[in-house]
Amino acid sequence: MPTIKIVNQGTSSDAINGLRFVKLAGPALVSCWASGVTAGDTISMLFGDRSVMNLVQPNIESSADVTDVGRDQVLWAEPAPGGVDMSLPVTASTAVNFIINVDEL
Repeated sequence: MPTIKIVNQGTSSDAINGLRFVKLAGPALVSCWASGVTAGDTISMLFGDRSVMNLVQPNIESSADVTDVGRDQVLWAEPAPGGVDMSLPVTASTAVNFIINVDEL
């Protein structure tokens, strides 16, 4: 089950561009947890051109650089088609931390 974890991500049009597992080889269920340093930070997620999260405001991190998988889930087992790229735009006053889990079917 591939996982991507990023800490201290600033504003980016695609915070996961170029990372492994971004191009989905086959159908998958995708989950995401996120936390921000500052209220008002946002993240979005797209599978190809289909938006599955739009301007979600994550919880404020519980401690420095922590995404708590017990409370910070923002996307759960979203079906994604194979052959598309995931993208994750971020707008952060300070930084956003996130974990993406790809459950390949």
